Amino acid sequence: MRLLKLLLFLAPWGVAGAEPGKFWHISDLHLDPDYKVSEDPLQVCPSAGSQPVPNAGPWGDYLCDSPWVLINSSIYAMKEIEPEPDFILWTGDDTPHVPNERLGEAAVLGILERLTRLVRGVFPDTKVYAALGNHDFHPKNQLPAGSNNIYNQVAELWRPWLSNDSIALFKEGAFYSEKLPGPSGAGRIVVLNTNLYYSNNEQTAGMADPGQQFRWLEDVLTSASRAKEMVYIIGHVPPGFFEKTRNKAWFRKGFNEEYLKVVRKHHGVIAGQFFGHHHTDSFRMFYDEAGAPISVMFLTPGVTPWKTTLPGVVNGANNPGIRIFEYDRATLSLQVRSPGSAGAGGGGWEGPERLAASPNSLQLIHPLLAQ
Repeated sequence: MRLLKLLLFLAPWGVAGAEPGKFWHISDLHLDPDYKVSEDPLQVCPSAGSQPVPNAGPWGDYLCDSPWVLINSSIYAMKEIEPEPDFILWTGDDTPHVPNERLGEAAVLGILERLTRLVRGVFPDTKVYAALGNHDFHPKNQLPAGSNNIYNQVAELWRPWLSNDSIALFKEGAFYSEKLPGPSGAGRIVVLNTNLYYSNNEQTAGMADPGQQFRWLEDVLTSASRAKEMVYIIGHVPPGFFEKTRNKAWFRKGFNEEYLKVVRKHHGVIAGQFFGHHHTDSFRMFYDEAGAPISVMFLTPGVTPWKTTLPGVVNGANNPGIRIFEYDRATLSLQVRSPGSAGAGGGGWEGPERLAASPNSLQLIHPLLAQ
């Protein structure tokens, strides 16, 4: 009953009859620039590793990361479905699943620049709030708690979307906060670098508060409460466990506990949390010490169809997906719509299709992998 009450709380609008705002959330594009249709199943994509890829199609394959045509299709589908969103959330992981020696700093930055130009070219007048993923660095997963060349270069690449204060913060730790667009001034976005808490990041092992991000987050949420602002929090790696292998926690234990502590303390100003990394269409509930639900985190499906190699995972591939949310501009209350998902045989994005999980949720699937 408590869970039902929280989900119902997300639905009401602050002003009766007010036109809802809309925003896109995309994640885990994972471009494989070397994907190609080949008669040799061992020459289709580096992201398949040593696995043969028989019968690969132009739109991709479950064993591979995204070809350019799939990502290009996803961004243009967004433009066709909702051409004037209030903003776009982009929560990272843009390079392919290949060994570090197959990439390098220049290759990572090149892919980030290529995808940034695509998003900006299709949505030239739309604000984008972007976060780095654990694959948006070289070597992958090892994002540091201080300034480095990739943070500096990406901050400049995303300068059209960032304030001067955000650029300075991003260069130091790849996190920032900005006011959401709109006349009400009631909303704020917080972009976190949760890769600092990732269990595979050896750069931050043993640190209590990498980059002082938790202290900064406390300050931002406290200030938002005083200013009567509601907040959306976004990032790449989420806390909690991967539902397809329950023994895999993404954060180190201490960081997971600290994040939960922050949400419990400040849940009154947190209107929504938006993450990626799983490649799956999922969500997480947060509870207080008494077991009452207090906050929800939405995990958007990835654009890449790549099948995870994590041990113990069954059915680790997914159809590419993109998600759109409807929200109350005054209160930031949410309604979820996911108008896109794909299957590996065709070129168009199907949907919207209403999800069984919620009457307010819609899912769009690309028929890319529908064969």
